[in-house]
Amino acid sequence: MEQAIDAIVGAMGRIDAVVNNAGISYSGPLEAFTLDQVRQQFETNVFSVVRVNRAALPQMRTQGSGLLLQIGSIAGRLAMPYLGLYGATKFALEGLTESYRDELAPFGVDAAIIEPGAYPTSISTNRQVAADTERYALYQAGMEAFMAAFYAENRSATPPDPQEVADAVAGVIALPAGERPLRTVVATAAQRRAPEAVNDAIAQATESFFQTLHLPVVPLERKVGRQ
Repeated sequence: MEQAIDAIVGAMGRIDAVVNNAGISYSGPLEAFTLDQVRQQFETNVFSVVRVNRAALPQMRTQGSGLLLQIGSIAGRLAMPYLGLYGATKFALEGLTESYRDELAPFGVDAAIIEPGAYPTSISTNRQVAADTERYALYQAGMEAFMAAFYAENRSATPPDPQEVADAVAGVIALPAGERPLRTVVATAAQRRAPEAVNDAIAQATESFFQTLHLPVVPLERKVGRQ
């Protein structure tokens, strides 16, 4: 990662944006996952993000600008059954991104997160399942019913277009520094209302918390976005 960053800076003289899009989805009841699976899920979805950002930030701080953009999920705002392990990694990205945003603001560096809903991409095709088959079987009927309903739009005659997520990424990057929303929900109308409501409520609660303790914070009106 450090070599890649060095190569980019050597060729371009700077690095303007990092998009952390690597991810793998593990699905199944939480008790059916082995600890090795838990570690692998977090290694890909969380630890890799920290490593990439750590490699890029010295250059961004030196140049006084840049953007760290994480690809999260609505499953990182709303806890869901059978997506709990995957969701836990996306909840982690939410906390990391908000802290990055506040910590890096004095250096002119932005941090933001895209929160996609369910889209028909290869992350679903390559989904990993809980390895403890005996425990998995106890939950199988409930899991199949939930997954069928949650991914129904993806299997419909008019599935949502993953290009919407790419367009949202490009849109956030194109915004002026300091004006990028912290969170951008990208989902169908049926899926977006609840995570947007959660985002609004948390923004208000966070603002109140910081004001009560007289703590400095990046203006919250820039923290909640709409796609």
